[in-house]
Amino acid sequence: MLAKLVYKKRPRPLLFYPKVLTFHKMTPEFSFSSTNYSPRRFDRLLAFFSERSIKLTPLEKTVTEKGERALAVTFDDGYGHLAHYLPPLMERFDFRPTIFVITGFIGRANSWDYTYFIRPTPHLDRKQIRVLADNGVTFGSHGHRHRDMTACSPAVLKAELVDSKKALEDIIGREVTALSYPFGRFNRRVLEEARTAGYRLAFTMDFPETADENMSLGRIPVYGFDSRLAVFQKIFRGPLYEMEKLKSTFTHRLAAGTIILNKIRSRRKLAETDKSL
Repeated sequence: MLAKLVYKKRPRPLLFYPKVLTFHKMTPEFSFSSTNYSPRRFDRLLAFFSERSIKLTPLEKTVTEKGERALAVTFDDGYGHLAHYLPPLMERFDFRPTIFVITGFIGRANSWDYTYFIRPTPHLDRKQIRVLADNGVTFGSHGHRHRDMTACSPAVLKAELVDSKKALEDIIGREVTALSYPFGRFNRRVLEEARTAGYRLAFTMDFPETADENMSLGRIPVYGFDSRLAVFQKIFRGPLYEMEKLKSTFTHRLAAGTIILNKIRSRRKLAETDKSL
């Protein structure tokens, strides 16, 4: 009953900001991650959008036009199962998503993520990326090693941005102009380096606002616990928007666990290197 009332009630006047959804994993298998949204639920969500005349548009067009009911779909990390589940959904609902790839893990398991120790998940390989690109998927960079770019040295930051861009361009044979900051973290230094590297659009994990600039565009995260009602509220800022935003923000903060894990592993590698000298 609540869902019907909230769906039917017209939301507050819409702000004209780019409406971009962020997904990560999309597998029917049980996942220990809050970021998995199963293909079946994804199918139902897209059908829900279609029934309400919410148009799925390519990422760059969504950002440029900022249409009231235009929506772009993005996937961070570039997991291998997308090669199987995305194409039939793309054909059925006639949409073209964007996948942000961690180029240092192309064709490899997600050892950068804490869930790797519970259930490793492979990333897209080069062939899968080419096939998806040929079928209309747009690709962007998610860095080379999924590092927190705000903590990178100048040399490492430049490599993260430039190497990942070039690696993707070599695979798909076209220019890569979009970036998703790993963990959504950026600062002015990262933003300027990204622009210098040749990116024209860059995305965070903050909720979008009308004042967002092209190199710090917010997105709307979708988690495994989100119902269609919850997603609807986050997109169109209905009466439950603040509650849903709080839930999403708290969940995103848990990504700090992966950042800490990576720092510990880096220190161990340095210690091992010192011992061998």
